[in-house]
Amino acid sequence: MRWRNLTWPQRGVLVAFVLAAVFLLRPFLVSSLNEGLGIALIAVYLSAYLFAIIALPLMAFALMKFAYSVFFRPYLRAWHINRIRNARHLKEVMRRGQKEK
Repeated sequence: MRWRNLTWPQRGVLVAFVLAAVFLLRPFLVSSLNEGLGIALIAVYLSAYLFAIIALPLMAFALMKFAYSVFFRPYLRAWHINRIRNARHLKEVMRRGQKEK
């Protein structure tokens, strides 16, 4: 049954049974939770290592791609355009110098 379909007295009885089970089975729950906590901690450490091995280099790559697209690519484009423009101006100056002789 779903929780939505239960009436309020049914919900109360269900909660009372859960609380009674927790109270009666407390020693078993504590011991299993202590062991489970160790297993859960191993899972957390494993996920942290996997995050460090996989996600951090991917984030660094994404950050480098962003930095390239925002900062370095426009700089390279402007440098290339100026290089072409300066070569064209230099050729024009050389042509003018040859005409004047």
